[in-house]
Amino acid sequence: MLTRRTVLRGALAATAAAAGATAGAAHPGPSATAAPVPTSDVGDAAFFGAWDAGAWTTAPALDYAGTPALADVESAAKAGDYPAAGDALLAYCRSRPARTTPDWSYNGVYVPGLVPLFLDTIWTLGKGEIYRSTLHVTGTDTAVTTDVTDLVGPARTAGGLGFMLMARTKSARTIEFHSAQAAQDGPTLTLRMPDGTTRTLTPSQDTYIANGADATTSFGDSAVLQVRDEGTGPYSATTRKAYLWFDLTGLGADPAAASLRLVGRDTSGDGADVLLYQEKEGFDAATRTWSNTVQNTFSWQGDPGGFDWKKPAGADNEYGYQLPRFYFAGPVADAYADSRDESDAAGLIGLMLDFVADADSYGGAAGAGSFPRNLDAAARFQNWTYAYEILRTSPSLTAAANTAILKTVTKAGRFFTTTTSTTPNWMVTIKSTLLYLGVCFAEFSAAAGWRDNAQDYLTRVLTDALYPDGGYVEASSSYAMGVAQDFVGDATVCQANGFAFEAAGALRSLAWFLADQTYPNGFDPAYGDSSYGDQRGKLGTLAELLDDDALRYVATGGAHGTAPDHTSVGYPDTRVAVQRTGWRGDDWYLRLNADRGAHSHPDELAVQVYVADRPLLPAMGAFTYSDDPKSAWLRGRTQANNTVEIDGRAQDSTAPGALTTAFASPWVDLAAGWTDGTPGVRHTRTVLFVHKGLWLVTDDLVPTDGGEHGYEQTWHLLPDADPVLDNGTATTRFASGTNLRIVPARPDRLTATLPTGLYSRVTYEVTDARYVSYATRATGPLTLDTVLLPVLPGQPRNARVTPTGAGLRVDVTGTAPATGYLLRPGTTGGYRLTGTLGYAEANGPRHRLLLAGTALYQDDTALLATDRPQTVAVRLDPAAGTVAVDGASAELRIAAPWASRVTVDGVATAFTRSGTTITVHP
Repeated sequence: MLTRRTVLRGALAATAAAAGATAGAAHPGPSATAAPVPTSDVGDAAFFGAWDAGAWTTAPALDYAGTPALADVESAAKAGDYPAAGDALLAYCRSRPARTTPDWSYNGVYVPGLVPLFLDTIWTLGKGEIYRSTLHVTGTDTAVTTDVTDLVGPARTAGGLGFMLMARTKSARTIEFHSAQAAQDGPTLTLRMPDGTTRTLTPSQDTYIANGADATTSFGDSAVLQVRDEGTGPYSATTRKAYLWFDLTGLGADPAAASLRLVGRDTSGDGADVLLYQEKEGFDAATRTWSNTVQNTFSWQGDPGGFDWKKPAGADNEYGYQLPRFYFAGPVADAYADSRDESDAAGLIGLMLDFVADADSYGGAAGAGSFPRNLDAAARFQNWTYAYEILRTSPSLTAAANTAILKTVTKAGRFFTTTTSTTPNWMVTIKSTLLYLGVCFAEFSAAAGWRDNAQDYLTRVLTDALYPDGGYVEASSSYAMGVAQDFVGDATVCQANGFAFEAAGALRSLAWFLADQTYPNGFDPAYGDSSYGDQRGKLGTLAELLDDDALRYVATGGAHGTAPDHTSVGYPDTRVAVQRTGWRGDDWYLRLNADRGAHSHPDELAVQVYVADRPLLPAMGAFTYSDDPKSAWLRGRTQANNTVEIDGRAQDSTAPGALTTAFASPWVDLAAGWTDGTPGVRHTRTVLFVHKGLWLVTDDLVPTDGGEHGYEQTWHLLPDADPVLDNGTATTRFASGTNLRIVPARPDRLTATLPTGLYSRVTYEVTDARYVSYATRATGPLTLDTVLLPVLPGQPRNARVTPTGAGLRVDVTGTAPATGYLLRPGTTGGYRLTGTLGYAEANGPRHRLLLAGTALYQDDTALLATDRPQTVAVRLDPAAGTVAVDGASAELRIAAPWASRVTVDGVATAFTRSGTTITVHP
């Protein structure tokens, strides 16, 4: 017996087979309804050429002279027989040699089972809703169980696991599931733990949302979860979707197995299919309604008009931009390549033609070649280039359909040649696609010009998109990596098809900027409009293209290649400093920024911290580009970042600011920067890093007026951090792995709380996350000192911070106890500093010293002295007779009468001795 899906796919194949035999023939629309092949504003004469009296009176878009295999097309065009020219062109396209295309891009999480949904125009934006399975219920209560084992590990670290239910087909029926408020048979998540025990969870939140008259109504207390969809368009007044959320905090370990059980029925009595999606936005059932839910999945199934390629009302702002990019084209084309099921090819061709017909009607002069924006068009034609290489041999591709698609390609090529944007990543994407068209559609007359135009621009743009120090001008790690990967794709496509690629000159600088930013585990630090994801594969492609052995080391976590010649690094023009102990997953890392540019957040002087096995102070992400409250907080509030918000105002990241210090040594690093991002108060942040020990963070807040100001210093944590406060010290309580203590020097002057914020690991995913807030009000200058103390598994540590004179004493207890002094101008714990900052740590007669200034004394002895201010780190070991100096830029006098060996930056160096002092000349 044929299933509904078999019948539908058969209908698509049948309508596609008849599509386009003539200009007015039918083609499959998105819902299997026949529609005409669109009439392009590029006429047949403009495409094939018009010949008269021995000459082309209208030049052809095809390069007949340079492509001898187009001779039959040329002959038909000269005779004015354009249908025959189309037939000959299709024959040529089917038989020509294969070409290497760019990879397809997909803005979401591609999982098996999506192709039938794509062909039914059931489309999802982004990664916040991920298709899992299709459930079937009958006319009476039906229990359905779905294995979700692969979800519970990542979801546990995100705090919970959510699901969304929506109707598979549009029909006038309501499906009802028992909710957690039902007397029985409510939803359950059954977990089999590693020790063999079983835990059964009920939803912490569940509800449904309803459009129409109930759009502002909350159904969080309902005993049923309703699902319904009918009519035309993306939804109707009776559409309903259901949501569930299971709290996974406190499990202690990833379950060995997990299954979701729901009980529901089709109230019409016939039986119905329901789509189950993973939902990555946490919610409050008591307040969630249709009107305040940013939805990402919509269905035009069964709609004769199909998708109009515009944003549905109430959808995320990006929906109308992203779906015309044809992110589904690659997966559908791959499905066809694997199965040779003509309904897959016919469905995709139908969607392409439907887009051309719609977009040409409201897309301006370039029509489907440019709609809706140049960036979206560029992404679309990258995906079309990939798909066409597979579809060109399909029997479902008729001559008229082939010509219509290729006419649209010519319009896109003309458009990409002249269109502009002020945003570098946009232009790199646009010109990369122009390059792809010039390489993969080389039989067009304009193809050589497209290649030259693209390569010339790409050669210039990458240099222009980098600061003099090699940092990328947009303040977003994901966008910077996207640009780098565009260049990898460009080079790959050109070289594989026999063309030279000359535009990678500045790529090495960008590749190392990206490598320096990357966490020790190889993941993106996710600052700005970015997502937390593994970058090692992408760094690996850059390493291979550039043949860079040190970059290969970073990309493989040290498994291959040669270790880089640096760890910590500063980018003064980009205004970023990174402190790290190494390049392996168990190393320590901090990033400090005062950057600016497109896709930046108001996060001046924010830090991200990673230690050993996880981010301890992450960037909190972006969620969406919409103006919903969650996105507005994440993208628009300084409070959502690991910095200081002043007077409750978001910083202006375009305001003056600078990275002033980025000093690195084998045992201690120092970074500092300032910002005027909040009018009326200059904020300076200094970060001192004692390697694999602790960070000392100092915030100096200096008003330009005499008034009182409010300050909130915030430290953001992962959702499963489970923080607690004790006398102002905040401590995370991850079930396993590294934890963090946040210790303010003067807790009595602060109001310490643990508010609930948000964490968006990747775009379109968001959940609640507690953060640490230290708030105060002050008149005049204010200094906030904070110790960040990582605590490794099995190595208990605590810190006591004591203000002492001009500076601080920090006592670390537990594993590897130590006492250190943060020194400021004046006297602290027997030390006296002439300069801006210092650090001293003694272990018996051995000393570790950091000087930013001209002199550091202990009692009356000048331990370090210099005539010219400098930043230098020194390790003194009397028992071994060694003095290790790092970073010295001028003559340095050291109280080390016992010294027998001196190194400067690891190299043995001569020195002179005078009494109890040695003098080192770097």
